[in-house]
Amino acid sequence: MRILITGGSGLLAGRLAKFLSKHNSVTLLSRKNIKNILEADSVYTMHYQNQNDFNQDIIDHDIIIHASSPNAIDSKDINISKRYLEETKTLIDMASISKNVKKFIFLSSIRVVSDNYQGLITENMAVNPSSDYGKLKNEIETYLRVKKSANNMSKIILRITNGYGYPIHNLSDCWNLVVMNICKQAIENGEIKLKSSGQAYKDFIPISTIAKVVNAIAIDENLESTEIFNVSSGKSSKVIDFIMKINEKLEFKLSKKIKISLNNLDNALPASNFTIDNSKIKNRQYMDELDHDEEINKLIDFCINNFK
Repeated sequence: MRILITGGSGLLAGRLAKFLSKHNSVTLLSRKNIKNILEADSVYTMHYQNQNDFNQDIIDHDIIIHASSPNAIDSKDINISKRYLEETKTLIDMASISKNVKKFIFLSSIRVVSDNYQGLITENMAVNPSSDYGKLKNEIETYLRVKKSANNMSKIILRITNGYGYPIHNLSDCWNLVVMNICKQAIENGEIKLKSSGQAYKDFIPISTIAKVVNAIAIDENLESTEIFNVSSGKSSKVIDFIMKINEKLEFKLSKKIKISLNNLDNALPASNFTIDNSKIKNRQYMDELDHDEEINKLIDFCINNFK
């Protein structure tokens, strides 16, 4: 298949391109110059400045994976959010009239549902995002769902939880995310300073698993015209517990103790456990067993090679 992935310099886009290019022709679309970041004959890069650079030749792939997105901080900037929304709508509009695009896969976020999770979170729940990031993703989900397609294009929305893992190049702006950040801190400073008490719960999922899910959806020919999937591990854990798991591997690889400092200002806040239901992707056999150990080890190795 011919697959177009937006957000080419990003963490998810790069890993998806590396995985999907094993059996497909992949085009990475990016604002940044990412030429030659992947050593693969089946990966091509394309640079653009704004949606005015889009044309039907760029859009005409079998599958479009919209991985481009501002992060949670940048989403608070009205100008950045407006530009991203306009570009995304243009991309969806052009895909909807293309004769070639069979699937449009939007990498959304579980934060569309809420920023304060409680109990069991399913794909059928009413959404109530409170953050600018969640609201932006929700607006795009809505636009994609209601957009009429002239080519029976499948519209797939993936609500991803806390994906983590190693990038394929240093251009990825991912080092503010908690798992990547603590690995980088440990290598550069020999210690870890958390910005919180670590008592909050998150659903951490390896990017290797996300890539396999996206690939399975890409090759599935029996999808409905519009589908929503939670892409999660199905299990939440305290941030500090997950960091302690990573720290054990850091100390082993570095042969030294790593001090962890916590910010206990949020200790009074109750820790809310929750489950983000992933039975839909499991029942369709899109997801294998998660391998946290492999993803964590490769992330640590990347940090050692690039930040030590």
